[in-house]
Amino acid sequence: MVEQLNLWVDALHPVWQFLAVFAIGVVPFLESYTGTLVGTVAGMPVLLAAAGAIAGNVLALVVAVRLGDRARDGLGRRDPRPASERRRKVIARVDRYGVPVASLIAPTLMAISLTAFGMVAAGLDRRQVVLWQVVAVVVWAGLFAALGLGALSAFG
Repeated sequence: MVEQLNLWVDALHPVWQFLAVFAIGVVPFLESYTGTLVGTVAGMPVLLAAAGAIAGNVLALVVAVRLGDRARDGLGRRDPRPASERRRKVIARVDRYGVPVASLIAPTLMAISLTAFGMVAAGLDRRQVVLWQVVAVVVWAGLFAALGLGALSAFG
């Protein structure tokens, strides 16, 4: 079955291959790691699969950060209210571990773009969130590229 998939993917132009994993990378909870894994197992060149999935995930991340920024601005215009329990939990965890660790661990619990939205909406520094979320996108894509290559060598 994998051989048939590889033959079909090989017949596609590299632009279509890139766009396919790009589309996977944009979807929350699939993101760069799933796109890279699918592309690698499907027979795409690993760098092409990772680049497409990372590009899609970074696009979703940028949109989420912009929306989080708007949400924070919109919340700031309202009557000042005490922070919600959820917001206090997010801030407490990020204060405890820092944005880098929170960004790298976040994909185990939640989508990267949703995490970025929450962090920015909660008032964390947008630039630091974007930087570390992009690092997380690349690290997770690399991890799943290695996993895909390992699976191919073990089973293929």
